[in-house]
This record gives sequence, structure tokens and C-alpha cells, in this order.
Amino acid sequence: MTDVFPPPIRIFRLPASAGWRWMTGGFRLLRRQPVALLAVAFLNLVLLSLLVAVPLLGSVVPLALTPALTVGVMRAARDTDAGRSPGPLVLFAAFRDDGGRAIRPLLLLGVVNAVAVIAALALAALADDGTLMRLVTGQAREEDLEVTQEALMSAALLFLCAYVPVQMAMWYAPLFVAWHRAPVPKALFFSLVAVWRNRRAFAVYAIAWFGIALAASLAIRVLQAALGASPMLLSMVLSPLSLALITAVYCSFWPTYRDAVEDAVAS
Repeated sequence: MTDVFPPPIRIFRLPASAGWRWMTGGFRLLRRQPVALLAVAFLNLVLLSLLVAVPLLGSVVPLALTPALTVGVMRAARDTDAGRSPGPLVLFAAFRDDGGRAIRPLLLLGVVNAVAVIAALALAALADDGTLMRLVTGQAREEDLEVTQEALMSAALLFLCAYVPVQMAMWYAPLFVAWHRAPVPKALFFSLVAVWRNRRAFAVYAIAWFGIALAASLAIRVLQAALGASPMLLSMVLSPLSLALITAVYCSFWPTYRDAVEDAVAS
């Protein structure tokens, strides 16, 4: 069954089991082109890390550029799924494809994303007097260490309640803008509706990745116990494993789009 949106966007309703396929699909894509996809993910992480270091704007610029970079990551996963080997510079596809037509609306999406994150953190500050915001932005103070666990948990729950709908609206929006030429308001609205109509699949997808993260956390503790006397060796083991896991997460974004949106391979 499908839901018809203004052309050329058409959304399929998927069963809950699709969420599991999306998660495993990320690992399958990574296995096809491990070097190429790891390079794209690494470049993305390095770029975001450098942007965070920008004075004054370091907390906002990465959020503003995330939609444009998401298009590049998804392009890399799409190329891999089609049997092609993406180069690292495919990360900047949104800046080059179609003469860079999508950059302005993607930057506007980024501004919406940044404002939404700041607003959600401001709401969370009602529960912990801004501790979560300072921790996230790297401005934690000594007195923040005295904040109770309950206050931080309450702040985190407030943040999630405020930001989850925004994340739903942002999930497909960059690709609706870049690949379907949808205006920003429509891209946000259609993404929100599309994720909601496939909410069972997305719930399974989130739970599956939570399980993977929990298993990875337990594995890290085992490694720390085994290699505790050698921090350098521990870092040498964990760094590539962490990058591989993050890359698999990035890759799994593509199946959520490929399976739910008709004509997804058309740019």
C-alpha cells in the first residue's frame, strides 16, 4: 500500500519488520565497499569535528551543515547499493550536483535544525538549570558535576520529547529537497508524515540499533578489562571498531529511504 504525495514523492507503508532489515542493511552495504564507505564516514566526522572548533559558532555550524552532508553520505550509500564505488568527495555531492541548486534550501534546513536543537535544549534547561545544554556545547562548569542524576534524566527526557518530532521532520527532508526538489516546508511536512506512517518500522529500527549500541558498550567494557594496562592498545582497537559501527549506522539510513520512497534511485 502506498500514500501519494505531491509528485514525484510517493511513500510506501512498510511492516514493522522493515526496521530490522534497515539495520542489517547498513552492515551489508558496509561489507560491499568497506574502504570507500569508511573513508566517507571518516571525512564527515573529521569535518564536523573541525567545525565544532570554530569560535562562537562551533555549536551551530555543524548542525546547519548536517542536511547537506547527509545528502553526500546517502549518495555514497546509494552508489554502493547500485554497485558503484564512491569516492570520499561524494560527501560534498550536494554542493556540486545540479549546479549546487539544493544548497540554499539545505542550509535553510540546517538553520531549522540548529534552532530546533537549541530550543529543545532550552526546554530541557527547565529540569536541570541548563546543565545538559552546557555539557552538549562543551561549556560545562565545575558545579555542573553536582547536578543529580534525576535532574539530568528529566532534562534528557524533555529534550527527547521536544526533538523527536523535529528529527522525524528532518529524516527525509534533505533528500526530498535535493533529489525531489521539494520546497523546505513541504519537505519537512512530508518527512514527518512519512516517518509517522512507518512509525512501527522506525521503532524496531531504533530498538535494533539500541541493542547494537548496548552490545558494543558491553564489549568495550570487556576489552577495557582485558587491555586496561595498555590504553594505547585499547585505543588502537576501539577507534577502528567505533568508526565501522558509525559507518554502518550511516549506511542504514539509505535502506530507510530506498524501501519507503518510490523512485529513490533517481537524483
